[in-house]
Amino acid sequence: MSATRTMDWTEEGRRIGVTLDAFHAVIVVGVDATAAAEVALGIARVQAVHRRVAVGDLLGEAPPLQALVTGENPHGLVDSFQFGVSLTRIAQQVPDAGELFVMPTGTSPPDYDEIFTNTRWRRLIAGFREVGALLIICAPADAPHVHDLVDVSDGVVIVGDTVPPEVSVAQSLAWIRPRRAAPAPSAEPAAAEAVPAASRAAVAAPAGGGSGRPRWLVPAALAALLLIVLIWGLDRYTQHRLQERAAADSAARALAERVRITDSIARVRRDSIVSDSLTRLEAGGAGVDSFPVYAPANPGDSANAAGYAVLLTRFNARSSAIMDLNGHLARLPAATYGIESPSRLYQSIVGAFPTRAAAESLLAQLRARRTVAQGFGSVDNFPLAFLVDSGVPPREATARLTRYAARGLPVYGLRQPNGAVRFYYGAYMNPEQAALAVPGVREAGIKPLLVYRIGRVF
Repeated sequence: MSATRTMDWTEEGRRIGVTLDAFHAVIVVGVDATAAAEVALGIARVQAVHRRVAVGDLLGEAPPLQALVTGENPHGLVDSFQFGVSLTRIAQQVPDAGELFVMPTGTSPPDYDEIFTNTRWRRLIAGFREVGALLIICAPADAPHVHDLVDVSDGVVIVGDTVPPEVSVAQSLAWIRPRRAAPAPSAEPAAAEAVPAASRAAVAAPAGGGSGRPRWLVPAALAALLLIVLIWGLDRYTQHRLQERAAADSAARALAERVRITDSIARVRRDSIVSDSLTRLEAGGAGVDSFPVYAPANPGDSANAAGYAVLLTRFNARSSAIMDLNGHLARLPAATYGIESPSRLYQSIVGAFPTRAAAESLLAQLRARRTVAQGFGSVDNFPLAFLVDSGVPPREATARLTRYAARGLPVYGLRQPNGAVRFYYGAYMNPEQAALAVPGVREAGIKPLLVYRIGRVF
């Protein structure tokens, strides 16, 4: 029977915390309030060394967080959201922990139906992002509407075996589960009992010369016995390993059937979560998931994709990417921005070419014109984009693209062989990366139809 090994949840949080420098709002969920709170504190203590971090307790007075609350102020997050109590009043700084603050639950248990759907979260998270701080909210994994809170954050860390419903693969930053000890092996039978009777008889043969048997017979019998024992042991070990692998495969299949999420250690097979874009759109299922992973709707165009482009700059905020797009990139071909995974940084990207050589030529021109400093910029493959429109007459393309740019949308055009122009939104390396842009695509009023981008720059 397997046993759960002791987990150092705080250390697991520290391990994850060093990877979250680019994030500003992280939700830590679990059904074990103590474990979830310790993971959150591990993340927070690492990050609080170099920036301000606030950990909010919506688990309901989780002991590790409650132990850090001092003073007689009973107010907390619930009071802030229900009665307007200022966050600066409820946040308490943790001594000798850098810029670490804790925000307790408050004077009453959380009403998850109300608090997780509150529109104030977007403004609160935007404030943390603007000043470069980090907000960590601890919440029950099985609470209603917890996915609504995850949707407005930068991602979720799952603690334990319970996965919040309606949370997608693109939102998972890490999944920490208890390590299971291997089953204790049953006592092995004595070697003499495992060896066939014939072999025992060979060992029992007289060793003296009076029997008339050769002197080498006993060593040979011992060698045969040893070989038999080794073969038997290897067979038992092989069977044990096969049983372990079969059990692991069965558990993995059950998990993949139940959830659609990854962690930092093991990833669920992509074909269990990626479905055809057109099918999802027609079925209306895309609205359930804010970050669905779409399969390209035109797989036959993958060989002709104009994927190679020049990556110029990365930004923490989309507003910076928009300024870059409408600034010195405005006159560059197929200028757009995408989202890097897993950092969630915004990437300024220009060009769309079927060959790497063509993209490298553009990069050389940009360096020669000092649009890009020497040593900066790189060429990579971004074959995917969201299709905005097709069949746009060339005479209308420029004016329409200007209107998209005025709205801060990363829309650009590629001319097709028939002379018409297709409009695309963004540029991405893979479907998982493109999934991070789905909320922005929807906010722009565009149906998120992922395709291989084809055509040539103009």
